[in-house]
Amino acid sequence: MKRILQMLLGALAMLVGVELLLQALPISTSTQTGYHVHPNILTNPPHHRWTMATGWDLRDVQHMHANNHGFAAEHDFQRDSHAIGLVGDSYVEAAMLPMAQRPAAQLERALGGQRPVYAMGGPGSSLLDYAERIRWAHETFGLRDFVVMMESSDASQALCDSGNVHARCLDPERLTPVVRRRAPSGPLKELLRRSALAQYLVSQLKFSGERLTSPDFWRSGAPDAHVTSPALTEAAGVAEVVPLTERQQRVIDAAMDAFLRDVTSLQGVRLVFAIDMNRRNLQAGVRRPDEGYHVEHRLRAAGYPVVRGEPLYRAHQRQSPLRLDMGPHDGHLNAIGVRLLMTAAAKAVPEQPVIDITDRGN
Repeated sequence: MKRILQMLLGALAMLVGVELLLQALPISTSTQTGYHVHPNILTNPPHHRWTMATGWDLRDVQHMHANNHGFAAEHDFQRDSHAIGLVGDSYVEAAMLPMAQRPAAQLERALGGQRPVYAMGGPGSSLLDYAERIRWAHETFGLRDFVVMMESSDASQALCDSGNVHARCLDPERLTPVVRRRAPSGPLKELLRRSALAQYLVSQLKFSGERLTSPDFWRSGAPDAHVTSPALTEAAGVAEVVPLTERQQRVIDAAMDAFLRDVTSLQGVRLVFAIDMNRRNLQAGVRRPDEGYHVEHRLRAAGYPVVRGEPLYRAHQRQSPLRLDMGPHDGHLNAIGVRLLMTAAAKAVPEQPVIDITDRGN
């Protein structure tokens, strides 16, 4: 028993030492996300401060702060129909970039600094959450012009079980819009949020029970022989085309139907869409249609201007060896990729805002 007690005390001392060491490093700290400003919109607490870093070696460290409505944004939000809303997920928040390189700042510069851009990024959200945010910003702040910055998979991620939903989503069986909010944090989770060691395991190492029980976690050795590199397939002159399945098309169409119903009901709202691509295809040198093409078709058919990232990225690729993502450790757009997309989006934004003088802030 004495030996066991010594081992336990030694393990406890080691954990305390590791905790103290990690407290001194720029570990990602708790964002404390919750439904602070709206029952269906996840944000940080207003004026909250936190740290973000990527990977075990703490790359791209940024010290973040939330504005008066809990968004990682340069501007506090106030009622002003002259402002432009920038809506999306972690691509809009861009926590791996300095503030001046994030999409809202680059869009604002591309517009000549004439109109403030309100960044309303919600990491881990998807298309129907965007509609909720657009409605809230229109009703609360009088915003009429929006740029929606989309991943190509934002429509299919609107399924309630996708892991990319804040509240508004599609029932996986009926494909009808429902509201499924995230459960509040329990006492244990709140305690772990304050631990640097727990944050390091979850935020930096992406450790989870699901990964530990996955067969892939324990698998080793060379990849299967039948797996073919997309780059080799293209080099051989056989361009691999993976069409959307019938189920994928149904999900995308259901998400688009619900989204378009929501936004078209908002009087005076004008939307511009900037759609990223599956940049693995870009890196592999192949051209494959992804769901972004289907989303673009639906949006254009509804009369909305759409900026596609793919032709911009491929033009850049022909002229420069510089990559467009943060690196192998992080697939988010870097400052160059953001600039390409936001510069093109700025050209599609209507020159004259729809202004109601009763909506202007003091």
